[in-house]
Amino acid sequence: MREILGAVIGIGLLSFTMAGCQAVTDFKEGYEQGKAEAELKVTPVGKEEYEVAMSEKTQEFYERLGRTLKDLKEADEIDQKMLEEVYEEIDSMELMTRELVALEPPEMYAESDRVYEEAMGEFQVYLGIMRDALDKKDLMIINSGAENVEKAELLLNRANALLSVTYDRPVGDGTITTADMKALDKNAGIDRDSVLLNVSEDGAELVGKWGTYQEDGTFQIGIELFEDGSYEGYSNGEATPFIEGVWSYDYLRHTISFEHGAEMRKMTMDLQAFYDDSLQMMDVDTLNTFSYVKEGVDPDTASD
Repeated sequence: MREILGAVIGIGLLSFTMAGCQAVTDFKEGYEQGKAEAELKVTPVGKEEYEVAMSEKTQEFYERLGRTLKDLKEADEIDQKMLEEVYEEIDSMELMTRELVALEPPEMYAESDRVYEEAMGEFQVYLGIMRDALDKKDLMIINSGAENVEKAELLLNRANALLSVTYDRPVGDGTITTADMKALDKNAGIDRDSVLLNVSEDGAELVGKWGTYQEDGTFQIGIELFEDGSYEGYSNGEATPFIEGVWSYDYLRHTISFEHGAEMRKMTMDLQAFYDDSLQMMDVDTLNTFSYVKEGVDPDTASD
């Protein structure tokens, strides 16, 4: 979905020529009058029906959104016929988001459903911005929704990941599944589910002293994260920190950011695995990987 997102954001960098302005105005008035506004009734569904519906329909929605924007970008001129088609497609996509929100899953998917609803809300805002761009005959307005569509994608990724904890969901063209991807990750010590399930949105579980145990049983601290958002980094078993700064957690990207002012680059770590007693993270710039256990943990029983 990252490739489609690039097209979605990039589309707002140009404007277009509107042909037949009066005819377009007449159509827009009729479109507004005939637009369906009725709220859909909540529809309880079973486990398997919910899994398939959310996996397939969200993918279909995203592909339709990307295709619509691609058509707009490639059009030399938007005449009345194309405008009618785009308005109708926007309306249809908005209806799809409301249909997805109306599905009531079994309790086991309550959290993923909450995130799906949040994602659909962001997409609805973006669809509204698309309408506004057409109304005002300026596609550059679409670019103002870049943050909404980016957040929508991140939320959709999170919802899909929550769904995939128990549902082996097809990925991409369906030739591989989420189980296949998790098996490949496992070979590199990566467990995305452990991060998803064990770290809350504020990253509170990350607070503590993290490092490695030496052969003599002593704990060599690598980093300490404090509850107030500050942190200290240590080198080669030194007792005093060689660097200090602030840290923050982005729960949608599963990254930990470390900032130190102007004297040193901001470091962004991809949190690849997390348990109560251990974690693995990778510097996204250098690709260096760090595996730590928490101070006080028996290294022989710590999670791999």
